Amino acid sequence: MTYISLYRKWRSQNFAEIVGQGPIVVTLQNAIKSSRLSHAYLFCGPRGTGKTSLARIFAKGLNCVNGPTPNPCGKCDNCVKIRDGHSADVIEIDAASNRGIDEIRELREKIKFRPLESKYKVYIIDEVHMLTAEAFNALLKTLEEPPEHAVFVLATTAPQRVPATIISRCQRLDFTRIPFQKIREHLQKLTKAEGFSIEDEALDLVVKYGDGSMRDAISLLDQLMSFCEKNIKLDDVVLLLGTADEAMLFDLVEALIAKDTGKVLSLIEDAVEAGKSISQIAGSIIQHFRHILLSIVGSTDILDISREKIEKLKDQSAQLSLDQAKAILKILAQAELDMRWQSFGRIVLEVALMDVLEIFGTAAPAVQKQIMVPRKEEKMKANAKPDVQLIEKPAVKEAKVEVAPENSNGNLKLMRSSWQEILQNVKNKSLFGYVSLHEGEPLEINAKGKLVIAFRKGFGFHKSRLEEHPQKKIVEEVISGITGTPTLIECVVTDKTERLGVGLKAVSVDKVKEMFGGKVIS
Repeated sequence: MTYISLYRKWRSQNFAEIVGQGPIVVTLQNAIKSSRLSHAYLFCGPRGTGKTSLARIFAKGLNCVNGPTPNPCGKCDNCVKIRDGHSADVIEIDAASNRGIDEIRELREKIKFRPLESKYKVYIIDEVHMLTAEAFNALLKTLEEPPEHAVFVLATTAPQRVPATIISRCQRLDFTRIPFQKIREHLQKLTKAEGFSIEDEALDLVVKYGDGSMRDAISLLDQLMSFCEKNIKLDDVVLLLGTADEAMLFDLVEALIAKDTGKVLSLIEDAVEAGKSISQIAGSIIQHFRHILLSIVGSTDILDISREKIEKLKDQSAQLSLDQAKAILKILAQAELDMRWQSFGRIVLEVALMDVLEIFGTAAPAVQKQIMVPRKEEKMKANAKPDVQLIEKPAVKEAKVEVAPENSNGNLKLMRSSWQEILQNVKNKSLFGYVSLHEGEPLEINAKGKLVIAFRKGFGFHKSRLEEHPQKKIVEEVISGITGTPTLIECVVTDKTERLGVGLKAVSVDKVKEMFGGKVIS
């Protein structure tokens, strides 16, 4: 006898076995009890939450020899045939491969004939959102006025793609992701019945990977049973999935908090050497910092993890501020997005972690105190009664702020004459920074001593890109190196094009070729 996969072997066969969809089960059972059957149902929800299984059980309840009954026997000929997919009166249609108008026309022709061996003809149309617009139109009239012996069950993972005219003719039932604990209990029972044992941490990771889908969790467990012997360990799950294990994630955060660059890079190296996917490592780190964020705001009750891990999270979250956690998540999320378009995803992740280290290095309380004290003094002086000394000192400071730095014109001329050299040096360090800087031009040195780089209206994207931390820092370092003077930049958008030179003209095809080292195909 050929092997039957676990998710098929353990598919729910009656209403009592359905996991995590209690309200829907009660609705269907009560409809059968009270003979208030709708002619069409729309089952909506994520994959692996029991839509097709419940449709078959519902068909059993309608066509069981004891029925219609809310508790089908599962042993009569009708129940057995429905279970095995052999019933002539329960027709399952895969809309993904039978999505045309011809298939629906054939359905309309056959539906008018009465069932051969049962009380009802039940049509289960899976992935109904895949039907074409013409097929939906052909189905519309049948759904509106079906024969008394016909019941439709439409299942979909994308209800937003089902026309409103179809939805309005169905009784809609929304399936939810199955709770973590319910999947865990079901997998424990299944593993024991199959003669396997599994460590608690390994089971937690399997359930977490299932992400609310019972079928995904059981499929992974099936794979682990083929991969392992009778005892499934956490290391086996980590090796099979290629994900970062919990211990590595906690160690990584500790290294980041301690600003231990070598340890951070070493942990990434160890994870890669252990066969873990760099994209999955990045995803695991993001998920871990999300848990820390939730711990900071006091929402750990929504996390599907053990109490021991929650306590560890609280210890780590006590060392981070909310602003730090949010900034870290933004950096890592951007890195994960960039990794999809880069050949060297590991480098992108490592650079992102270096940016995270900078966040921990720039939040010292002493620095914040230095910033806040002058503001407090200014506020006190503003509210104070007139005093000769208090009036004279701000006047002197004000004059110093407004006066432009000495030799600002000379510095501006030097920057303009060296602009091509500046562009080339930026290009060597950051292609994105070069592309954005190329669309701007040095306009002036303002009263604060900053170099103002101007962009035309419509080129705000390049302004925003250049103001990002890595790009801005690179440009400032290059300009400071060439002029010999520490220089900060400020970006503006202006329509005063008469003050600007060729730097703000549209980029030609030849220039784009030069920027990216490419060639014109057509």
